[in-house]
Amino acid sequence: MSRSAPLWRPGAALVMCLWAVCLLTPAGPAAAGQTYTYQLPQQSYHQSRNRDYAVYVPDSLPSPAPMVMALHGCKQSNNDVLNDWGLTAAADAYGFILVAPFITGYDGMRNENCWGFWFDHHRHQGAGEVEDLHQIGLAVEAQFAIDPNRRFITGLSSGGAMAVAAAVAHNEYWAAAAAAAGLPYGEDAASVSLSGQCPGNASFHSVARVVADMENELDNSYPIPMMVLQNENDCTVLKTAADNIRDAHLRVFGEPDHNTTGKAYASTRACTPYHQHNYHCEHSLYTRDGTVDSRSVVETVYLDGPLTTPNTQDTDHGHYWVGGAKGNNGKWSVRAGPSFPDIIWDFFDRHSRDGAAPEGVPIITLTGDNPMQVALDSPFTDPGATANDAEDGAIMVTADCSAVDTSATGTYYCVYTATDSDSNTTSKRREVVVYDPGAPGETCAQATSSPYAHIYANRAYAGGAYNYRSFANGDDVDIGASYDTWSSVILYEGEPGLWYSSEPAACGSDGGGEPPLCQDWHDTNLNHDTAGRAYYAGGYYSTGGNDYLGAVSGVYTWVNQTADGVFHAGQCNPKQ
Repeated sequence: MSRSAPLWRPGAALVMCLWAVCLLTPAGPAAAGQTYTYQLPQQSYHQSRNRDYAVYVPDSLPSPAPMVMALHGCKQSNNDVLNDWGLTAAADAYGFILVAPFITGYDGMRNENCWGFWFDHHRHQGAGEVEDLHQIGLAVEAQFAIDPNRRFITGLSSGGAMAVAAAVAHNEYWAAAAAAAGLPYGEDAASVSLSGQCPGNASFHSVARVVADMENELDNSYPIPMMVLQNENDCTVLKTAADNIRDAHLRVFGEPDHNTTGKAYASTRACTPYHQHNYHCEHSLYTRDGTVDSRSVVETVYLDGPLTTPNTQDTDHGHYWVGGAKGNNGKWSVRAGPSFPDIIWDFFDRHSRDGAAPEGVPIITLTGDNPMQVALDSPFTDPGATANDAEDGAIMVTADCSAVDTSATGTYYCVYTATDSDSNTTSKRREVVVYDPGAPGETCAQATSSPYAHIYANRAYAGGAYNYRSFANGDDVDIGASYDTWSSVILYEGEPGLWYSSEPAACGSDGGGEPPLCQDWHDTNLNHDTAGRAYYAGGYYSTGGNDYLGAVSGVYTWVNQTADGVFHAGQCNPKQ
């Protein structure tokens, strides 16, 4: 990604960041789009705080685009949302902008990184966390073209509870909401089981009290649709919470003659799609008039899921997000089960704020390589692209490669645009890398120093909030605090002057060709983490293999890979 976040709205001139401060984000896992990181500064209203948030933008989007805001749970961050939940792949597949806020700072007695859904000052319009989330949505709209009828919010655990709070406090803004292992509006902290036992134990407000709290907060008549996703075996957030969200929502937003589960019930079907196992999941619809053709007021997704998860740092209480085939077994996140990203997006896609059915948008397919390599001073020929629309069939693509300059090395872009008969526009771009075939190749040199020393030697640069982080100048990967003079971090030189956190492929001992059956890295736990080979959960663990690597970020460990996305501790062929 570039080192500065884009201040753009498709089809419009550049705009200022307004109240959002644009920050650098390190490169993340490979994806079809780009991730940018911003900060919403503390606002003047009561209990506002600085909030970091990431925005993932797929390469191919309708304009204006839907927006999905996803809130992490306790002991998680927005990086877990981006890396493990399968939502970036869903954004690529379905064409929406993904916004992942990080709580960043918080008040009161609470577990690490919990959203404060049980604090009264954080669940009312105009104050606290629920208002900060609203302001983040507005900040995103100031920079990207967002469809005002297709703003959606979802979350897990405390993030699911906060999604419910946001849907009630700002039902004039959001189009629909989905809560995974969430809590009803206005609940106390006692609604979460913290006993560490299964089955769990918690106390809940009556549905009548939840209804009264919701009605006291609402200032808009819009009946915001709600999806409730719940593992019936969850010992941290019990199924009673999901039932109460459902029942209160029906009472508040359902039609008078169809405001109970018996009168609003329309249908139940098996949850689809799913990865490996469906866990007897049932997807039920409760609609405005009790018929399947009507708009939903509530939909429930209840699964008979397992208690244990692959991540050894989880509580094994059946409390997690199901990311599906494109997700990861991260912190409180599993792959196997009904795919929440696809199921939630299907719900959102059917419930725009104005009730209009989503229109098809052109799908652009690039011909040839992306990125494309072009030798210095050689002719450039655009391979072109095709576009197809569900209604119009094949449509014309307009290509703009005017920025490509083969007389100078660098990275350039071709931008392709297609517009259908309903004026829906999609754009996609190709990266064109102009290289000098006569320039020296990768030096494959190595340098081991502290992050501060790497910056001083121009192998890294300072960035992030207040320039407190250091980034390798070749791949923009975070290698530690910019003021860190004590850690030992190894960097690898590729092209002269460009240093990378991982050894360039051309410097590997296999001399190119097919990748080896086993590949290993000897690097710091922090670099394993930033490269996606490990994750942090009270210590460092290998991604996929979940092997313990240690608790210290600067310690060097061996990690090997023999399957896509699965890493294990140790070397491929350790010396005897």
